[in-house]
Amino acid sequence: MASGNSKYLGTIVEYLDQGKLRPALVVREGDKRLVVVDASGREKAVAPDLVLVRHHECRADLTNLQPVLSEIEAERAKLAADLDLNLLWEVVHEHNRAFDPQELAELFFGRRSPTAVAVLLENLLDDRLYFTRRHMEFVARSSEQVERLRVQHSRERLKTEGARRTRALIKEVLDGGAAPTEAERTELAAELTAYLKNPFTRRQELEALLTYAVPEVPPAEIAIEVLEWLGVTLDTPRFALIGGLPRSFNEAAIRESIEVIAPDRPLPDAEIFAITIDDEETREIDDALSCTPEPDGILRVSVHIALPADFVPRDGAMDREAAMRAATVYLPETIVRMLPDEISCQRASLIAGELRPVLTTEVRLGAGGELMSHSIRPGLIRIGERLDYKRADLMLAQTGKAGAAAVALGHLHDAAMKLRERRRQAGAIIFHRRETKVRVHQDRIEIELIDNNSPSRNLVAEFMVLSNYIAAKYAADNRLPIIYRVQPNEGGDAIMQRARLSLYPEYHAGIGLECYAQLSSPLRRYADLVLQRQLLAALGDSGARAYDANELLTILAKVENAEAESKELERRAKRYWILRYLERHAREQPLAATMLRDGYSAELSDYAIRGSLHGTPSFLQETQIAVQIDRIDPLRGLLALRYAGPANELHDAG
Repeated sequence: MASGNSKYLGTIVEYLDQGKLRPALVVREGDKRLVVVDASGREKAVAPDLVLVRHHECRADLTNLQPVLSEIEAERAKLAADLDLNLLWEVVHEHNRAFDPQELAELFFGRRSPTAVAVLLENLLDDRLYFTRRHMEFVARSSEQVERLRVQHSRERLKTEGARRTRALIKEVLDGGAAPTEAERTELAAELTAYLKNPFTRRQELEALLTYAVPEVPPAEIAIEVLEWLGVTLDTPRFALIGGLPRSFNEAAIRESIEVIAPDRPLPDAEIFAITIDDEETREIDDALSCTPEPDGILRVSVHIALPADFVPRDGAMDREAAMRAATVYLPETIVRMLPDEISCQRASLIAGELRPVLTTEVRLGAGGELMSHSIRPGLIRIGERLDYKRADLMLAQTGKAGAAAVALGHLHDAAMKLRERRRQAGAIIFHRRETKVRVHQDRIEIELIDNNSPSRNLVAEFMVLSNYIAAKYAADNRLPIIYRVQPNEGGDAIMQRARLSLYPEYHAGIGLECYAQLSSPLRRYADLVLQRQLLAALGDSGARAYDANELLTILAKVENAEAESKELERRAKRYWILRYLERHAREQPLAATMLRDGYSAELSDYAIRGSLHGTPSFLQETQIAVQIDRIDPLRGLLALRYAGPANELHDAG
């Protein structure tokens, strides 16, 4: 409701809206708001403070509002075309005082009309070069200030123009367009190299340009692709650079790894023969196994886990680096370790013939694989022999072979298969996804198909599961705060239900055990190292200090995110290099594949990589077929396959 003393009612005003002055008619006036109507007839509530100009001479109502506002807009357009702030600044900058908009309108236009004031005021509010604002008065900048700002604005404009050109150059390179000039190549290479050098200071502007060029690919990958096209040799492996992975450890961490003194640990009461089983090239050896047969079909098995907690002081230089890295990252071109080599590959690694500190989980298994007793203790053991998976599988295939390692392997494999069957009966989901190992040496790409279902790999996996279960059970029984991995049985497909982290022990449906935690890779996973410290503290180890529940959650939440990013980087790297290999060597030849359930995708049999599938007739799922590559793009991770016939056509072609 309007007040008795109406200040604005029935008046044309100009109010500030998103940096512009908008003319409108005041139709209602309250204590805190004016209601105005613009030329389109739309009503809007406006604060009186936003009204900067009043057209006293213009009386209007809703019947003639549109022509009145049109007349004001026409006059504004004419005055705006004449306005030159540079000329106005030349007139007033030596007066060294503040001017209100009315004075400046009179100086430039020769009149103080509301329309002239409105035009001038709108431009002054938008000005960043000639005038500064003090409330509703304006002061001309000095000549030196204006010149400095002119140079700055010029640079900003050049940046904008340069950005457009950079974006165009990137597109031309990636799309195979016109080749850039030598000067453009040099400038672009320098800019992209600087961008990649430090992941923590990567320019947002350039990142935006790269993303704009190829939205579906991470910016760092685009930068490297362009640099390779430009012929720039990079001193860091491709995906280590993409992931912003550290190239080395800091001096403090290196020094600590050499100087740290591990605590004394007791030797076992009796001599044991412990074996390690790993890939041939593995240097971070973090688990070993030993066993002793007992009467009545009982087998005493010890799972020995490397003890980096003895070498990595909590909150020390190595610990901070390990927390930041979260895990060892395995890329086709390189390995970026979580801990310095002095610890992960030497002093804490379970090297054959050497005495090493370990955290031993000892169990007694009955003839049917039932768990009869268990214990956990730190100690010192000498590693008896190192085996790789291929050699271990060969030993297991040759039944009755003599030798301590072969005998131990036989006992361990029999026990592992009983443990697996018991888990299967408890509801565990046991499946094996085919996997490849990809190695890149300079320009050579090597691809090896891994049999994850081999006897020795199953053996090792089963005892790591058992060791992790015993640790989780110990924590649950003793109310020790640790992070459990839980997967409640909620019905549906357990494979599709992701495990989650919890401070409370719960059933893990996918593994088929009442509780579960992960502690078996402390040389390679920071979360495992943290939980190893937690176990040592609970076992009364003098040098260990326990984490409280909040500390665990904070640390492990950060680590879990970083580790997930590392796993995704490993996945992308492996797919990229397999696609590069196929692009070079298998573009035109028929390939063996398995058509998957949906009928629209297939997995290449020799490369364990999936792609979309086109042109298939009706087949049952999981059918063996022959395919050819239709489209392939390593940068975008794209693989499109075309049906080439039934699988027997491959043999006919051969």
